[in-house]
Amino acid sequence: MTERSESDDVAISLDISCCGGPAVDDLAWDSGNRNGCDRGAVSEVGSCEMKDDSVQESGGASQGIFSGVDLDEMMSHPSAMRKSILALAWPVVTELVLQTVTQMADMIMVGRLGSQCVAAVGLSNQPFNIIQGCFMGIGVGTTALVARFMGAGDEGRADRVTAQSLAIGSILAAVFAVFGYYFTPNFVRFMKAGPDVVPYAESYMRVLMPGLFMLVINMIASSALRGAGDTRYPMRVNIVLNLANIVGNYTLIYGKFGAPALGVTGAALSTTIARTIGTAMLLWHLFSGKGRISVRTQGERFRFDPVLIRRVFAVGLPASLERVSLSLGISFYVRIVSALGTAAYAAHAIAINAEGISYMPGFAFAVAATTMVGQALGADRPDVAERAGIESWKMSATIMGLMGVVLFCFPDALMRLYGDDLEIISMGAEVLRIMAVAQVPMATSYVFVGALRGAGDTRAVLIFTMACVWGVRFCLAWLFVNVFGWGLAGAWYAMAIDWVARGTIAALRFRSGHWKQMRI
Repeated sequence: MTERSESDDVAISLDISCCGGPAVDDLAWDSGNRNGCDRGAVSEVGSCEMKDDSVQESGGASQGIFSGVDLDEMMSHPSAMRKSILALAWPVVTELVLQTVTQMADMIMVGRLGSQCVAAVGLSNQPFNIIQGCFMGIGVGTTALVARFMGAGDEGRADRVTAQSLAIGSILAAVFAVFGYYFTPNFVRFMKAGPDVVPYAESYMRVLMPGLFMLVINMIASSALRGAGDTRYPMRVNIVLNLANIVGNYTLIYGKFGAPALGVTGAALSTTIARTIGTAMLLWHLFSGKGRISVRTQGERFRFDPVLIRRVFAVGLPASLERVSLSLGISFYVRIVSALGTAAYAAHAIAINAEGISYMPGFAFAVAATTMVGQALGADRPDVAERAGIESWKMSATIMGLMGVVLFCFPDALMRLYGDDLEIISMGAEVLRIMAVAQVPMATSYVFVGALRGAGDTRAVLIFTMACVWGVRFCLAWLFVNVFGWGLAGAWYAMAIDWVARGTIAALRFRSGHWKQMRI
């Protein structure tokens, strides 16, 4: 079981036949022949290899998810663009709905063990997110490059990028898993867990750390598929993963079906087992050659390619630094919250979990924006990329705005799902109302950051994210809590202001158009 954090970038197809092309999953993906070249030969030096890093001219039609689609016709009909966006976004929403329901069910199950266990799960996830953030860049770089190559019709190099990223990610994940397991007590002490929370947090984190390897492989594989425009298979994988997690949590937390009752340790073990199942499914899909991305052990796929690796990290390293900085900033922010006491932190953790339903459209349309912007730029159509970003934002802001109304009107009902502690319910309901008014800025940040990442403009995202998380959220939280004495509400006011600042800057950066000239 993992707590959904608003720092997660965690880190995903409707029929578009009316747009001038077939359904997204059925677009012209000939695994045997792309532009007259064999899959296995595209990545080698030869007539089918791109001679430079430039994209190919596409005119009115493109490759990738736009294959068979008249882009000029799409530009003149916004509804066609919106249908294409929905084609990418709806599997993400489906995936996240189930994920959020799973996390809510998990938190409810852990909540029955007591506030100490809730606090232990929440606190131990913060350093885990920092470690996970180190690998986010590989996923972001993989998505951006795969999208560019697919948009340019160079499927072979998309395959090779995926293989290289998986190889590097596997090695680094194994190292970090060992490191994280050994230093678990240090992480827990850093988070200033109370004496009643420490044993639960250490137990949870030690079991979770070995599963870091599976999490990283899952992240990279899903990123590659989404960059290729395949959001359905990651959805299917995560449906299986989350269902397995629910069953595993119920079995291992409470000791059902003959299993021992392991408490929070059982929650961590269930998560690790579920991630292993999901990773196995993704690897089978990639190595079977049945998907849009095909990774095989033969040939040059896994031979170290410093050029491709450099390009992945050129885009991904700023994203990793962004995620690490974001996670560190939020960890210090959480320290401010945890100092308010176990009840306050439990209310914070539960409210974050309950609020998770609202972020789903933002994340889903961000994934769509990343893929469409990347592939449109690969097809040398920056006008299509810009329109995709704007339409994604409009749709996300509308839906999240409506969800903000729900959060504002029914916060008590949401909090009561997690328990009957009146103090926790009261504090949680108050902060949910605060976050309700920040839903549109949150949507703005999610979508335009996703669009900028799809273009490879990750350095700008790094800079303004660091400035806002450290200069706005952390500083204001310290001021509101320790100077003004506003308690948990003060910390959430700081969070809301942070989202407003990030959303505004991301929108201005996208509007500037600088990202249109970026080469990755």
